[in-house]
Amino acid sequence: MVLPENYNVVRRDVKHARLRVHEDGSVHLFVPFAFTDEDIQKVLNMKSSWIASKQNYFKQKAKILLRRNEILLLGNRYTYFYSTTYKYKIVINHNTKTIQARQNLLDSEVQEQWLKKEARKYIEKRIRLLSSNLLLPYNHLYIRSQKRKWGNCSREKNISINWRIIKAPPFVIDYVITHELCHTIIMKHTIKFQTLLNSHCPNYKQAQEWLDKYGNSL
Repeated sequence: MVLPENYNVVRRDVKHARLRVHEDGSVHLFVPFAFTDEDIQKVLNMKSSWIASKQNYFKQKAKILLRRNEILLLGNRYTYFYSTTYKYKIVINHNTKTIQARQNLLDSEVQEQWLKKEARKYIEKRIRLLSSNLLLPYNHLYIRSQKRKWGNCSREKNISINWRIIKAPPFVIDYVITHELCHTIIMKHTIKFQTLLNSHCPNYKQAQEWLDKYGNSL
């Protein structure tokens, strides 16, 4: 059986076939060990319209395009300049939207490590303020690298935030934090939860729309 290049079939100890379309358009099909090539082809044929609709949905997502020397931070494009003036310090000018550093922040690994530190500093400050203002206490904050979540709240009121959210505008970051703080009271996405979220974050729909549109770029 010949499949398209971006299709992957994985046999597992499962009872039923499971299909997943990722944001890059790739298709992953998880099937029981007993599945034959004919069984796999039947599933793909039956789900072909659904697969196409998902792939088209992800194609229509907007992308934030950056120039070679630009870094996305707090919803803005910052121009990076190499500078020997600062051996260890990284200087961010929010007025001119520039970043000066001796470190090569255009290197993906170096940039990721730096953005994780920036995310921790920014989010720790915001969650303390929002938690206090909204009277929604939490236990611990963790900065994570979740693949499909912007945040999470455990039953122990431990909150995890995806470091990539530091690339989004401040109102979007506040929404993600507030969303998880609301989960410290109501775990499930019930009507009561939506009411609570709306009372603490009236612009949450705009934030959700921004993430839905540009989240792939973060």
